[in-house]
Amino acid sequence: MNRIAMRTALPLITAGAVLLAGAGASAAAPVDEPTPAEGAEIVLDDGRVVGVDDTVTFTFEGEEPKANKGDMGAAACPEVNNRPTYTVKGSPRFIADKKKPQSTWLLPRQTVSWAVTGSHTFTWEIGASAEAEAGAILAKAKVSVDTKISNSWTWTGTQTVTDTNTTSKGYRAVLGQVGWKLTAVKTWIAPPCNVKKKTIVILAPRKGDMSIGRQNS
Repeated sequence: MNRIAMRTALPLITAGAVLLAGAGASAAAPVDEPTPAEGAEIVLDDGRVVGVDDTVTFTFEGEEPKANKGDMGAAACPEVNNRPTYTVKGSPRFIADKKKPQSTWLLPRQTVSWAVTGSHTFTWEIGASAEAEAGAILAKAKVSVDTKISNSWTWTGTQTVTDTNTTSKGYRAVLGQVGWKLTAVKTWIAPPCNVKKKTIVILAPRKGDMSIGRQNS
């Protein structure tokens, strides 16, 4: 099964232990951080249903380039003074809880229920030497993709997260949060007149409830 489905958590009235019900059920136990798979359906905490293949694309201009002495010779074209452009594709992405990993294998018809308390922090992941550009991309994404997107988000409270395997195959239920994957392609003209491109990938959390993600291993 090569997909994930994420479901938002239900409010918790009283805190409790992990409950795993169904045929052949066994107690859930913390494991190492799982690797999220691609391709899925996600139910956000505001009830909006999206898939990780459902994308939002937008473009914007960056800051004016800084002139480099010695590079602006007679051979340089006027376009080297143009602002760089960023084309960004955003798609929902499940983010596993790394600091407090929790997962369990669910067979068909099994249900898992976790009582989640305390603080759970999720932070963005970006490539090296891209911090300044990542901030600008994230700021634009808040307007064009999702107002709840953030570089860091700490969920604090008490909540129950549940999931029932209604499929015909087993999968691993993983505790985490629904965020966004932002893939930005920066394009600019470098002296003397060369088109340059740079790809920046950001995995950013979204301010919202804890969730359960499904993955195939």
